Amino acid sequence: MSKRIKQVLLIGISVLALVVVILALQSDSRAFFAMQADSIRHAGTWEDDPKNWYRAFHEQPPAEVKVVHSKYWRSNHFTYEFMYYFEIKATPEWRDAFMEKRGLKRVSASVARSFRTNIHSDDTPAWFAPDPVELYDVWDKPGYFGSVWVNKTTGHIYFYDAQL
Repeated sequence: MSKRIKQVLLIGISVLALVVVILALQSDSRAFFAMQADSIRHAGTWEDDPKNWYRAFHEQPPAEVKVVHSKYWRSNHFTYEFMYYFEIKATPEWRDAFMEKRGLKRVSASVARSFRTNIHSDDTPAWFAPDPVELYDVWDKPGYFGSVWVNKTTGHIYFYDAQL
């Protein structure tokens, strides 16, 4: 068989294999593009929007919580990527249940200081835990991206999380 015929056969087999793969994945590609369209539709940045709690937690704020400030960002990527910051007033009972449900533990002042460096980026709102680190009890757990800051004077709770 000549070299030219081998090349034509190889190209033909490659095209046929590609068509088979496209047909096999066609239903998955529809799902992929539907996911992408949904991500684009829900992407954006919202500051102090009453819907931010729902965006972050998929529920309305509990009666024991008053949202003072919030910032929510979601990417337009088909994977679920988000970042949020909240400042809230809440009852001590709600706060304790929130910490327990997430398995958060109080961290030392030195660890809290390292968090301060990590959380302050261009995306961090100016209102987020603005006082010196010593004025907060800081809570975290291994493997949790965010942390929770409780102002020792006002009792306001600041927390953030992200999935990138």
